[in-house]
Amino acid sequence: MDRNIFGGYDNETFPDLQECDSTIASRITTSMASHNVVSSQPLMNNSNNNDSDHSFSGNRRPIPISVIDRDHFAFSFHSPINGLDLMRNVDQLIIQQNSDLSDLLANTENRYTVKIPTRENSEVIYYATESSTQYQRMCFGSARAFNMRLYDRTDQEAMSFKRRLGCGYCTFCFHLQKLEVWVPPGELVGTVYQKWKPFQTSFEVCNRHEQVLYMIDGPDSFACCHKAEIFHIYTSDGSTQIGTIVHQWDPVSVRYQLLLQMPSSITDNRHKALLLGSAFLVEYMFFEGAQKKVCLGCCC
Repeated sequence: MDRNIFGGYDNETFPDLQECDSTIASRITTSMASHNVVSSQPLMNNSNNNDSDHSFSGNRRPIPISVIDRDHFAFSFHSPINGLDLMRNVDQLIIQQNSDLSDLLANTENRYTVKIPTRENSEVIYYATESSTQYQRMCFGSARAFNMRLYDRTDQEAMSFKRRLGCGYCTFCFHLQKLEVWVPPGELVGTVYQKWKPFQTSFEVCNRHEQVLYMIDGPDSFACCHKAEIFHIYTSDGSTQIGTIVHQWDPVSVRYQLLLQMPSSITDNRHKALLLGSAFLVEYMFFEGAQKKVCLGCCC
């Protein structure tokens, strides 16, 4: 017994003490890890060139994610490898325009934040900035062409949207709206096309191979006469509704915002990027002009 007291103890005599020591050591390790930040991430294999959402080329700075956040992800926690990875396990996104009085008076380029509403304090995952010409903003208003770049929390570009100058469907049924979704370093993810339908707004969401992934239907009226509040997302055949794009009022920020609701069954982050691009196109066609009244006309 004396040897066990001063020199240690054996497993047969004190089995409970060994289990207690293991528990204490585990808690100490977890406590120390909670103050660290993931600073290293696996490098991408550039030899694989497929449609997977892990085919980014080149080296990127690691995205700092606190280990404390593991509690919010439960068993699905992972360290993001690229900007699209921030949308993993996400089925709702909020698009909110950032504007002040000077932006409204000067008709400047738009700035947005993309948030996850289901997490604490609506976690911001992207910052979006528009790039367009003053001429197009003044002459074509919300129908203008632009490049929209979305940056993650490391200030690196996660994706970009390229919209051409197009017509609406009130007057013309050709050269309609089109928005492309790109990821660095210049890879096309897919395209959102406006499809002409009489008395209805409709879009097709296609991958880079021009295969239709989703369909989006809007209001049963003219775009310039009715500001829709909800758009329905359907499967590629249009038979099943799987999500919505809702224009709603946020009492916290005291402004309107877009809520993108996607099915949890979508595991490919590239598909989520395409639906996010669709939501931005809807924002410009229907709601962007409502916040900036300097627009000279509708998107017809």
